[in-house]
Amino acid sequence: MHWFLRFLLLISLLVFSSSVIAAGDGVTRITKEELKAKLDKGEKIIILDVRTKSSYNGSTMRIKGDVRKEPDMAESWYKELPMDKEIVTYCT
Repeated sequence: MHWFLRFLLLISLLVFSSSVIAAGDGVTRITKEELKAKLDKGEKIIILDVRTKSSYNGSTMRIKGDVRKEPDMAESWYKELPMDKEIVTYCT
């Protein structure tokens, strides 16, 4: 239960729209409820924590199973991401 509360707190910090929409930058956004529903259904989602190093180190909140990636180094790791899975990124 403790991880779930931490999960909800972290997700609530994220800037998600109230429904699935295409943002002006062409990125599809989902709500924290939609992400939770997908995880509860067991959907295979890659969750990337792309907070800055200082934000990451200054926080104890994590989403179980997430993968930490340095946002400033995206050019070196983005090609490693699978093309056949949904990818959700989050930051503060």
